[in-house]
Amino acid sequence: MTKAERSYKVKVVAELLLIFALLLAVIGITAYNSKIQYDINKLNNQISETQKEIQNLQVQIKTAANITNLESRATELGLMYPTSDQIVFLEAEEGGIEDFALALMESVYR
Repeated sequence: MTKAERSYKVKVVAELLLIFALLLAVIGITAYNSKIQYDINKLNNQISETQKEIQNLQVQIKTAANITNLESRATELGLMYPTSDQIVFLEAEEGGIEDFALALMESVYR
């Protein structure tokens, strides 16, 4: 085997090793991309589930805040609308009320 043939064989082996290394790198990158895409899909599913849960909670809030539901719940608790003798009207003074809570309490307990 001549020096030129040996040099050619070394060059071919080196090129084959380089091609093999590049193919391994492509496989590794593809596997990494697949994992990232899997994680993205998993997060998108979690976002979708959370959005559905938010929508359900918003519906529950609207249902609970419905005036009919509030009135029926208040009736169950024994609450009722005040009568005309239970309503307190406060008159505003020019200087204003310094202690609103005290003025309210005084007007209720007169």
